Amino acid sequence: MGAAIIEALDEAIAFQAGQKPGATVRTVTARRAMRAPAPRYRKGEIARLRKRMKLSQPVFADALNVSSASVKSWEQGVNEPSGAVLRLLQIAERHPEVILEGISTR
Repeated sequence: MGAAIIEALDEAIAFQAGQKPGATVRTVTARRAMRAPAPRYRKGEIARLRKRMKLSQPVFADALNVSSASVKSWEQGVNEPSGAVLRLLQIAERHPEVILEGISTR
């Protein structure tokens, strides 16, 4: 197992150095990076997303690393999510498995 890891690392280093054909190495700097802003999520959308993922409010909150009170207030329309949570909601919508993989049962 250790030999396979070392071999893979050697291959990755060769790719990075441009010594391995068939690999493209790109460096994206902050100056050249472009990313569309995360979409806004309204109360109905958040509740639908959570239910589609089959999660309770507390478990959904834990998966997003926010409080249950925050999720409840978003779903009731009292507050709207902002900042990094918007991107996390977008990831949860597009790739729910990424969020769900961190959840386990007791």
